Amino acid sequence: MKTVLIAGGSGMIGQTLSKFLKNKGFNVLILSRSKKKAGYLYWNPISKNIEGKHLDKINVIVNLLGENIGEKKWSNKRKKEIIDSRVNTTRFLFNTRINFSNLEYYVGASGINCYGFDDGIIKHSEEDDYGVDFLSEVIKSWEESSRLFLENLPGSILRIASVLDNNGGVLTKMKRPVSLGLGSPLGSGKQLMPWIHVEDLCEIIVHCIENKLHGTFNAVAACDSNRDVMRALAKAMHRPFFMPMVPVQLLKWLYGEMSVLILGSMNASNEKIKATGFNFRYSNIEEAVKQLLSKK
Repeated sequence: MKTVLIAGGSGMIGQTLSKFLKNKGFNVLILSRSKKKAGYLYWNPISKNIEGKHLDKINVIVNLLGENIGEKKWSNKRKKEIIDSRVNTTRFLFNTRINFSNLEYYVGASGINCYGFDDGIIKHSEEDDYGVDFLSEVIKSWEESSRLFLENLPGSILRIASVLDNNGGVLTKMKRPVSLGLGSPLGSGKQLMPWIHVEDLCEIIVHCIENKLHGTFNAVAACDSNRDVMRALAKAMHRPFFMPMVPVQLLKWLYGEMSVLILGSMNASNEKIKATGFNFRYSNIEEAVKQLLSKK
């Protein structure tokens, strides 16, 4: 069975993916900046060091590197961290490719926000241009660094929507006010939120690996309004959903430029990945949230 190296394997997606791949029969190694137990390879992209052990056994790289864009407000320092953690690390990984003598395939993470935010009327496909905002520029540079691998190697770049997982990420943040009975739309509530269940994302990655898909794909199950997502969450948690909308200006004051992650509207197509034979298990927001919250 093939050996997969996950860069960024200690994050929310990486941890779930690691278990998922192992259950599928893959051997899994994880790049880590701290020396840990078996199955972890040490590296430090800042000092340009990487442990050479086992690199010749790796057949697939899944690159999930990158600081969480929603963890802190976007100061100039934070913006640099967001960019460097994606672009510089990926370029260093590429520069070590000579050590991956049996590398057959590459999967690079990207973001569905590459098209920029708009009114949600346009359903963006992979052929559409990048936007002109901060996130779009970050993703453009991020994808360019991943395409270095794709010049001489089969591979895919996945433009990932907001990942729904009960163990962290956007769902955990949204659950907090709902659990207190304060569930309500954020802003107008009309803005569209592209999302994907974490299990579907893992399935897409395996689908890409097993079929050696080549190119860029939107990894998005559906795009629902913020109101519908929050209502689905309140229903699954058996909590009320009657509070007034959270004012736009309050969210802008609290989160600054980062508030676009909450208030921005974006619609994206998943027809390209579906045309390869992939079927989403979770495309209904109520079913996806209910399944996640029912997990122990």
